Amino acid sequence: MFKSFNLMSLVVVFVFMCGTANAADTVALVDSQRIMFQHPRFDEASRILLFLSRPLEGSAPQLLLRERDPDRRQLITNFSAQITAFAEMDRAISAEQNPERRERLWTDRQNRLGEFEASLMGPIFEESSQAIRTVMLLRGMTVALELNSVFYGGTDITEEVIQRLTRER
Repeated sequence: MFKSFNLMSLVVVFVFMCGTANAADTVALVDSQRIMFQHPRFDEASRILLFLSRPLEGSAPQLLLRERDPDRRQLITNFSAQITAFAEMDRAISAEQNPERRERLWTDRQNRLGEFEASLMGPIFEESSQAIRTVMLLRGMTVALELNSVFYGGTDITEEVIQRLTRER
């Protein structure tokens, strides 16, 4: 009984200490999704990922000749090497007769698309995180929480972070 009482006391003290914020902490609230969506490169990254998520018919130069939309033409020009590589994978998948091998090629394509997505979105996430840290530092804030998870308190710095990101571009 004494051991369980000691263990229970330690648990209560631990929970109390973990749940108590330092009175000197100043809480920043951020809408991380809105910050990411407003990043200057997010739209282009989303468009190329959507473009590559579908099977492609032809290399980048061939697609460029057929494309009439100026925004998509610019996208094809900016990501020519990646589009050509994915188009080659799509040709290999289409030509493959063996269903198991075809499935493996498709899985490899999806994995490459995931790696490409990480290479595009990673820097966007890092720049967004750095902008949050910079605004917090300038305002003397020490803790950041997701805006949608706080009922009361804190200061929303989302707009300042977005302005900093767009100003730096």
